[in-house]
Amino acid sequence: MTLSHEDKLILSSIKINPSVSELEQIDNLILDVKDWDYLTKTIIDRGIAPLLFKKLPAIKNRSLIPEAVQTKLQQTYYITISRGTLLLDYFQHIAKAFSNQGIPVIALKGVYLSENLYHDIGLRQFSDIDLLVHEEDGERCLDILRNLGFQDASTLKLSEFVSSQFDIVHYTPMLLNGVSIEIHIKLHRKGEKYNLLTSELWKNAVAVTVNKCNVFALEINDLLIHLCVHLDKHFQVGKVQFTCLSDITNVLNENEARFDWDVFTASCRLYKSEEIVFKYIILVNKYMNAPVPADVINKYGYLLTDKTEQMFHRYLKGLVVSGYVALSSHFYCLKEVTKFSNKVRYILGVLLPPKDFMIGRYKIKYSALVAFYYPLRWSEGIRGVVSHLKKSWNK
Repeated sequence: MTLSHEDKLILSSIKINPSVSELEQIDNLILDVKDWDYLTKTIIDRGIAPLLFKKLPAIKNRSLIPEAVQTKLQQTYYITISRGTLLLDYFQHIAKAFSNQGIPVIALKGVYLSENLYHDIGLRQFSDIDLLVHEEDGERCLDILRNLGFQDASTLKLSEFVSSQFDIVHYTPMLLNGVSIEIHIKLHRKGEKYNLLTSELWKNAVAVTVNKCNVFALEINDLLIHLCVHLDKHFQVGKVQFTCLSDITNVLNENEARFDWDVFTASCRLYKSEEIVFKYIILVNKYMNAPVPADVINKYGYLLTDKTEQMFHRYLKGLVVSGYVALSSHFYCLKEVTKFSNKVRYILGVLLPPKDFMIGRYKIKYSALVAFYYPLRWSEGIRGVVSHLKKSWNK
């Protein structure tokens, strides 16, 4: 599993503040790049282009990068600034509205990290606003958003019964002028091996400022655990966000001198997330040179399996797994359904969803053709079962 020079250059660009030797590595890799078209498309698609663009003034071999490539990197950086500015402006209005009603919020992922980790909103792409609130405040937040003009995003429902079995992690996204906000009341669904205790997250939360608003953020150990768990969710269903890999790498790199690995490990054990978290810690160390002590690598290195590395390589190349893999997520909900009759009802609801769902899910132009798409759904279900069983056997 060897990376091309182009792939190595992409991954070497991830750090916000690379060392002198890391900048030299970037310079050396530029000399060996053969396929600038591949590099440009991949680095933009993975959300890393702005990070390379900001390093250009410090790169000695910058002149060897084609002018067209530099222009595309610059355009991506300014597009990221434009989108980030818009989202942060909406965040400010929302945060103030919540604050006026005495509702505390924890700013999650991009809306927090773009300012407080990257310190340049052009470096960290994010597409929506994610906020964590207390469960008792959830419905009030939705009412406030509706009063601000936000509307519930249209979602496809398998059936009322199946939908009612899902554990609410976040409410249906709310939309206004292309801006989406998700109100979370927890950070993962029931049935997972790990358990990010919401009460602990709030107890540990730290006061921060985001776009001149006083809100909260996850404490650094909780933040890093959340990023790893969130990455794992996407890794398992085939839609990896490289921004999350960048976040993990840069949280470690920017806090290297003051990061307490013993305290962090204790937090992982508290949340029953030790194996999942350290798998990705080892991965970013190996491929993005995130600073991790040798004793930690020696202890947890076995968690990074050949299979995980192979999948990482494929995701870097642009792999997106088809939707059937996501069907395996129903196993987690099915475990929580108690009565056998309700389990059967749940399975039938997944395999025989209503007409409106089928039209929306498979983008069927003529409703008379809906019946012909059910065999496709069943074949997806079979492949989803196989995928779920394979993952279970490999654990």
